[in-house]
Amino acid sequence: MTMVAGCAGSSRTDEDYRRKAANTAETAASAVSTARLAVEAAGRGRLTGPYVSVLLGEAEGDLLAAAAQGTFESRQPPGEAADAVRERLGVLLDDAADALAEVRIGARRGEVRELGEHAGDLRKAAERLEGFEEELSS
Repeated sequence: MTMVAGCAGSSRTDEDYRRKAANTAETAASAVSTARLAVEAAGRGRLTGPYVSVLLGEAEGDLLAAAAQGTFESRQPPGEAADAVRERLGVLLDDAADALAEVRIGARRGEVRELGEHAGDLRKAAERLEGFEEELSS
């Protein structure tokens, strides 16, 4: 699933591109972490179905907005190093979006108690995004 679209110019340098990718990964990780906390609470019976459904929908929207701000699918990478960054970030964002969509769908189907079973997938997605952000920021 490709989730970013739009038209954007190129970054002038690989470093500029890396910085934008790191910021996108950080914002996306935050959205995924919010969803993880929600599904953990829902799995323990601490959130109602309608509330967790809205919260997960907002987290998914935040993730998609973060990806759209980066516009990495349409941004022209300045060099080969940026090509690799673009590809890696795209995979991480797609995986995170898939994990969020799965829990949002489950919540809207009323499978609130089962949401906690997905906390590990969300944790992994957030950790991968955070690790990528840290790698690019160092």
